[in-house]
Amino acid sequence: MPKIITFFSTLLLSLMNSPLSFAKEEPAVPPSEVAIDSGYDIKAVPFIMSLEDWGFTVALAGVAKGVIQPPASVFGGGAISENGTYLGYAGLFNLMVPGWDQTLFDLTVMETDFKETRFFLSENSSSGGQNNSSHNDSIRSPAHEKYYQFFMKYTLPIGAGKDGALPAEIKRNMGYDAGQVWNPMVSGVTTIEVLPYYKTRKLDHYSGIEPDKSIGVRVELEYDNRNSKTRPTQGSNTAFRMTYDPGSSDRPDWATVEFEFSKFFNLGSNNVLDEQVIAMNGWLADTPTWNNTTDVKGTSTYRRPPSFAGVALGGFDRLRGYSSRRFHGRSAVSYSLEYRVTPRWQPLDTLPLIGPLYNIPWWQWTLFMDAGRVADNFDLKELHSDVKTNVGGGIRFMVEGITVRAEMVTSSEDTMLRVFINQPF
Repeated sequence: MPKIITFFSTLLLSLMNSPLSFAKEEPAVPPSEVAIDSGYDIKAVPFIMSLEDWGFTVALAGVAKGVIQPPASVFGGGAISENGTYLGYAGLFNLMVPGWDQTLFDLTVMETDFKETRFFLSENSSSGGQNNSSHNDSIRSPAHEKYYQFFMKYTLPIGAGKDGALPAEIKRNMGYDAGQVWNPMVSGVTTIEVLPYYKTRKLDHYSGIEPDKSIGVRVELEYDNRNSKTRPTQGSNTAFRMTYDPGSSDRPDWATVEFEFSKFFNLGSNNVLDEQVIAMNGWLADTPTWNNTTDVKGTSTYRRPPSFAGVALGGFDRLRGYSSRRFHGRSAVSYSLEYRVTPRWQPLDTLPLIGPLYNIPWWQWTLFMDAGRVADNFDLKELHSDVKTNVGGGIRFMVEGITVRAEMVTSSEDTMLRVFINQPF
């Protein structure tokens, strides 16, 4: 039997970088104009589950729309298990400041206390989280984690962003005429995102192995030319990111850079399928400070991020058949190929209990394959040798403006069922 793992924590973490959708459903015909929904709505979903490291667990997640401003959403959730593990999360999304029509703001907070869970640390053995490491090269420890971040996204007044940040965000969620031409001046949404953050992880049994905190900022330039953010059938998405932690007297400074590109091809429809899409994603990351040193308390120290903050593969978006942050190092490359279909038959909104309570306008079936690897050198030849792979399939559906996905995925180390939020790309 496959190991069944439902990561409630990844469901919450994935919302940190993906504001909630405004749209109740995607219209059959992309609108030329969209209006802001000023309605007020609250939804909550309880969870009862049994997790590998937690045991019997109860949880609750909820969202309130329009509580502060018409476009704003508040999301909160929490979980507690029989062994004393707990998790709490709160987020405020799509907040606007009067007069700043091109900018949206988010604020998220998460705190966890794990009684025992698995970590992959390079310092733990000769291999640790490196590409040639074994699944047994891990440690188990109680852990305490905190993650706070403030998100500012400025929409350039060009292309679909010329009318402001909020209309552009609504268009991206509802579906609009984009992807016909790759030209930021006339099509798509171009944004500059600045994300200051504070992240800590303290392991009770292994303190001192690596810095237990990272305080820095991530800057991203993104050009989103997909015809929909939640269910794209054409267009592309291009992003450049840089993360910098200036360090302190007890930890080194470091920087990472990333490039990501996604492309979507519409294969048309037939009597059974409303949509058929080939979705492709590529991601390349590096830590240019990796082999540089700095003085930390009189000791020459490499300018490298802790394993929980740097370049990594494994989890719910990249190399999904492996544990979260299973592989990490200086650099990484990742590729994903998906076949996504939207059946014309959709029974979810007619199900007892679920249908009357939640708006579920569509579902999507997927087959996918991921490949990638990490390395301690930025060498394209090395990054494309001895790559790790996984294959899987799943079902995704829109619930109250949120894309939920359930996927069964298998790799050389594990087979698991995961349930989380948002398209992987």
